[in-house]
Amino acid sequence: MRDKIIFGLTVVLVFIAGGLTTLIVAPEILIQTTDRDPVTRRPIEWNITARPLPDGVKTHIVGVTDDGRGMVSPSWVRADPGVGKILVDIENLFFWIDIQHSIRTASSFSRDYLGIERNEHDLTYTINLDVSIIGGPSAGAALTVATIAALENRSIDEDVVMTGTIEPDGRIGRVGGVLTKAQALEQAGFKKFVVPQGQSVQVTYTKEERCRTIGGIEICRTEYKEERIDIDREVEIEVVEAKNIEEALGYFL
Repeated sequence: MRDKIIFGLTVVLVFIAGGLTTLIVAPEILIQTTDRDPVTRRPIEWNITARPLPDGVKTHIVGVTDDGRGMVSPSWVRADPGVGKILVDIENLFFWIDIQHSIRTASSFSRDYLGIERNEHDLTYTINLDVSIIGGPSAGAALTVATIAALENRSIDEDVVMTGTIEPDGRIGRVGGVLTKAQALEQAGFKKFVVPQGQSVQVTYTKEERCRTIGGIEICRTEYKEERIDIDREVEIEVVEAKNIEEALGYFL
């Protein structure tokens, strides 16, 4: 009798363990085989829908990856009546300090620029691409333009993309990789690229070493040759400069 009880308990435990294994290892199989319509008893087909696009003013931010590729990502800014909160919907928290600083500067300057009290609106920023690729600082100017448009309930020209940092007084600061970014935008089909003042021409320096022998001793001197690249001529996209947000707004609104 005792042996039968032990055998029965063992069977029950094995059954339970098998069920738990199914839950842990293959939950999708459990759903497909056990979820049935209560009336027809037929399996229920689950349709997984994509995440809806965010609301708000859509803009694009552009950056350069570690391996030198240009990347473009859509971003959205939404303004709602509120108490002054800043909300961020972001996929990757790397470089969080940089993007947080850019967003705070963008929201603060935009409110001051429009003469809007800080506690009148809540702002929501949605950034889809890995921020470690884009980099927080270079997205600051673009997010500022989108913030101003959102607060004014206006749309912006989505064929225009901007790169540049944002300073508290509205100046657009210099960034790197402008030519690579322009090439990425050209491939993506954008029409106009707004860059910081003085960066429509990219200056590079090529290292050259000149050597000569004097009295049996070789003496070498290193020189750097300047090369200026007009970005507007390198890509089939219009490249314009803006020194501050007010100038940039003229290209977007």
